Amino acid sequence: MQRNECRLPADCPARRTIPQSLAPNRAPTALFASTQHWNSVFQLGSHHIARCFAQRGWRVGFVSAPISALHLAGLGRDVAERVASWRAGGSVDTATGIWHYVPFAPLPWGAAPIVRDRMLVPLAWRLCRPRLASVLRRAGFDRPQLAYTDHFLHEGLLRAASPELVVFRRADNLAGFPGAASDFPAREADFASRSDLTICTTESSLAHMTAQGVPHAMLMRNSIQLDRFFGEAPPPPEYLGDDRPIVVYVGSAEHRLDIDLVVRGVTELRQLRWVMIGPLDGALRERLRAAGACVLGSRPHSRLAAYLQHARVGIVPFSCTRSSELIREVSPLKVLEYSACGLPVVGTRGCQYPAELPTPLTVCNTGDAFLRAVKSFAEQPRPERPRIEQFRASSWSARLDPLFAWLDGRGLTAQHSTEIPQNA
Repeated sequence: MQRNECRLPADCPARRTIPQSLAPNRAPTALFASTQHWNSVFQLGSHHIARCFAQRGWRVGFVSAPISALHLAGLGRDVAERVASWRAGGSVDTATGIWHYVPFAPLPWGAAPIVRDRMLVPLAWRLCRPRLASVLRRAGFDRPQLAYTDHFLHEGLLRAASPELVVFRRADNLAGFPGAASDFPAREADFASRSDLTICTTESSLAHMTAQGVPHAMLMRNSIQLDRFFGEAPPPPEYLGDDRPIVVYVGSAEHRLDIDLVVRGVTELRQLRWVMIGPLDGALRERLRAAGACVLGSRPHSRLAAYLQHARVGIVPFSCTRSSELIREVSPLKVLEYSACGLPVVGTRGCQYPAELPTPLTVCNTGDAFLRAVKSFAEQPRPERPRIEQFRASSWSARLDPLFAWLDGRGLTAQHSTEIPQNA
């Protein structure tokens, strides 16, 4: 069956249409459920998509993975901010108008052993639901026209409301994460089959979900938030005082990162300054620093452009062997962000890279080839900075057009738009 990019196949009609029409001049509502909270330094595709919905005139609510008693005891990342969101009953982001909230789960659930059990998760959902349903009702998101999630385990958050349509966005191969339960593929396919639409970010992901019998699927590639990467930014203070060309990595210390390759690069190419941005903690951070890397930790997504614009090479050093199942359906957002800031990109094989970039892209099969490419680009003049027009088709706004057309066909069209100019 042929499937065009970002288009629903003609033989995949909607499962159901909206049973009630919107009142005149009333904005449609969308409830998002995502792994990361709204103000997390990890700005996922879900965050960017939620912003686009708000810009197009939708009322948007954003609920993240819940906190538990462990977070109340001070354990975990971003604890203070997440706990404050729960205690406040949610708040509104002044820049976008998006309401966001972190719920509390008396019995936690997640992808870790024990808390991911097929029998335990529904019980955890039921215990969380009354409080969450009450908060959603007060915020006006108890009966949204659309519910969206990026993980099948978040179905319990959506069940606290009564959505009319459900969209599932599959951005990763969830079964490929270390420690994933053996029944994750079946549970994911079941949720996707019961959703009204499944969005896949790569062709291989789309083919996989089709093979699993998912009836309604759309290919929608990862994109870039243009307004954050095309304004001129001054060099960050951490870059001052060292004139070596900068090799930059933005991301986490997850299992797909080839830390041995990075340490080797830092050790062998000391004429370059290796800057690591993201939550790299504990022994891993100390190992990188001992090798000579500059480990900055997390930085807000809104400030990334400064760190990229004044670097020389952007890297994607994923493991070619240890994490092959995890990365084969990954399309890293960072690649577009590197390129938009004028960086050549050097990556390892295995994940999905854009077919075309306005800056050079080298995908390497070995560690030796990776380091040679990094060294070569770092010694060359920077490529000419791309024009914003070269990325228009890759913006979130453009890539989401087919999804909004799908919603328009089901009677969900916002009456006004507050879209932010992409060259702001």
